[in-house]
Amino acid sequence: MESLVFHYTHNKQQLNTLYNKPIQSIQEYSRPLQIPGGNFLNKLGINHRGQVATYDDGQRFLVHKGNSFGKNSQTLAVDARYMSNNWSPRGSAVNVNPEKSVNIGDLVKSGGAYYNPICDNCIHGSQQMQERFRNGK
Repeated sequence: MESLVFHYTHNKQQLNTLYNKPIQSIQEYSRPLQIPGGNFLNKLGINHRGQVATYDDGQRFLVHKGNSFGKNSQTLAVDARYMSNNWSPRGSAVNVNPEKSVNIGDLVKSGGAYYNPICDNCIHGSQQMQERFRNGK
């Protein structure tokens, strides 16, 4: 049986490099929840959120949190090229303070390993990532 290899799969060394590379800016993005009434709730500010992290070479990753998103953590990073067109920016991008460099790994950690829809959801995770980025390591 042939194993599947996806075009966005990275090897371990590539992932470690991406995970530890300093980020130049982040910007919060949101999209409607994928539930009945999600578009209506989005108009009320109830939506799914994450941070798009940009490297100095322009490469971008969405870091977001959700129930059953990951294996070891409910916060994960995905290449922003695979974001649906339902995502839209919220506010302005925040540029790095060179004295306080942060990487994707820092954002994933600050987003949190566990998900709770009431007190530790994607909105909390996105806010924690932005705080970590502003304050550095």
